[in-house]
Amino acid sequence: MKPCFGYIRVSTVRQGEGASLEAQKDAITGFASQNNLTIIKWFEERETASKIGRPVFGQMMQALQMGEAEGLIVHKIDRWARNYKDWALVDEAAQIGVNVYSAADSLDLDTRGGRLLADIQMALAADYSRNLSQEVKKGLYGRIKQGLYPFRAPLGYLDTGGGNVKTIDPLKGPLVRTAFTLYSSGEYSITSLTEEMRRRGLKGYGEGLVVRRNIESLLANPFYCGQMRVAGKLYPGAHEPLVSARLYRRVQLIKADRTAKKETRHKLLFRRLVRCGACGGILTGELQKSHIYYRCHTSGCGRGKIRQDRLDEQIVATLARLQISAADRATIAEKIATWVAGDGQDEIEKTLRLRIADAVGREERLTDLLVDGSIDRAAYELRKQNLGFELQQLREELQEFEASRSSQHDFEDALRLATELPLLYRAAPPTQRRALLRNCLCDLTARDGIFAATPTDWLHELREMAADPSRLPVPARSTMWGEVGKNFMGEV
Repeated sequence: MKPCFGYIRVSTVRQGEGASLEAQKDAITGFASQNNLTIIKWFEERETASKIGRPVFGQMMQALQMGEAEGLIVHKIDRWARNYKDWALVDEAAQIGVNVYSAADSLDLDTRGGRLLADIQMALAADYSRNLSQEVKKGLYGRIKQGLYPFRAPLGYLDTGGGNVKTIDPLKGPLVRTAFTLYSSGEYSITSLTEEMRRRGLKGYGEGLVVRRNIESLLANPFYCGQMRVAGKLYPGAHEPLVSARLYRRVQLIKADRTAKKETRHKLLFRRLVRCGACGGILTGELQKSHIYYRCHTSGCGRGKIRQDRLDEQIVATLARLQISAADRATIAEKIATWVAGDGQDEIEKTLRLRIADAVGREERLTDLLVDGSIDRAAYELRKQNLGFELQQLREELQEFEASRSSQHDFEDALRLATELPLLYRAAPPTQRRALLRNCLCDLTARDGIFAATPTDWLHELREMAADPSRLPVPARSTMWGEVGKNFMGEV
């Protein structure tokens, strides 16, 4: 009796749990007994025949080439292959003297007519697979256009069945939101954030504690701010976002900016906050002879160098120069009261709506540029994605503004911060000092031992109001310092 291999295959694990594999094995066994063949080894696979590089199939072909069997029996032609590359291996098998049999098709592949029929059946099977793939993709994109995510729910969400919106996991969802918030503070690297989230009990998909790749994946996934990324494109989702577009974009900016080593042995107060005033590189903190120095490591530069205690003194002096005087505080407070009682907040809402309309217009012009051939598809997709996030952020701001307008108290808190900058800075612990600097100063640089910075927009707005008695709040900037009043004073 001629020794043969038996090859059986199903496309999915679910199929393999049914009768499909057993039915194939029974048919092959019956064929072998009727044709004086014996099965010396079975090869069982759970992969689609459209896929090139099936592991079990490859092992079997290698064993045939080594002469471990004289024949191969498959159930049907489409069990063997649904792609032309694997089907070509029939010729290779024949060239080394291996006979290939199809139990259910009753085809003699050693004859010209039998091989022709087999070729036709394989071509039909390949066409069937391509059509099935297109139909599946059509169904997937149909759901995607409805805002439904047809894949496994990301960490922090729950699957609720096919055709349903993903829901927030009541246990993991809040922890995922916390991960975004902590990373956006700039105080955590991916490694330290992973350790912190493990300490807080965030678990991965297998209910084990999260690992670094879980944290990297979720921080990069726009699904958490309401967008679905599929094949490199963004689609609006119908699910409830876990974080705002503003928070998501801040996290991406921090991740993109972190090209240097992300974890340091010493917790440095000004790490990644100050740049070299000569070349623009980020100053790196180093402990030397009981002093911490911040240095520029750009080749050929070396002008960005300053000792931490002296940098701290110059920051306090800068904050003292930028703060609002007590007399100006009273004048500005009176202006704010008049403005809030009048139509000032209506101007903020109008400004937000105009910014949204401008973004929509830029999105429409972007499409025209693509149609005209002024930009290529890759540039179009990138700019469209950025515009999508900008629009979502502006709409979130408008929604939040309509739900809860800034009160007189919110603006007064921001004004208090602006009049007590050095005091609040010295009284705050290191983490809150860094938060105060990020809220009040921008373009922080050091050059030849001299520190320089400019006030952020909200603080600049207050200083302009103090300098010009007739000036009223500017709506576009007032949204910023109104939010500072709401959120920041509770931290310091």
